[in-house]
Amino acid sequence: MKLSLMVAISKNGVIGNGPDIPWSAKGEQLLFKAITYNQWLLVGRKTFESMGALPNRKYAVVTRSSFTSDNENVLIFPSIKDALTNLKKITDHVIVSGGGEIYKSLIDQ
Repeated sequence: MKLSLMVAISKNGVIGNGPDIPWSAKGEQLLFKAITYNQWLLVGRKTFESMGALPNRKYAVVTRSSFTSDNENVLIFPSIKDALTNLKKITDHVIVSGGGEIYKSLIDQ
């Protein structure tokens, strides 16, 4: 399975502050929507809650909390390892879309 990491970082190394993005780049959100259309996204719970479920995407949400979703396009996993193990069975490409803990865990592997 191919993993693609999609991230934008400010000059001072910040990728976000809760639901706020610390920059404004013309077309950045449109580019994100175009690249992720009809794709699986691997995200942490906080990132998922801040961005919401965009239409025509499927989500693997990693959380240690009791977070639930009744959205049929959202699968919830207790760890990145569990998410990747299950995603390998259903797709050949996943776009890692945040947040910081998810990126760090995958890059450190």
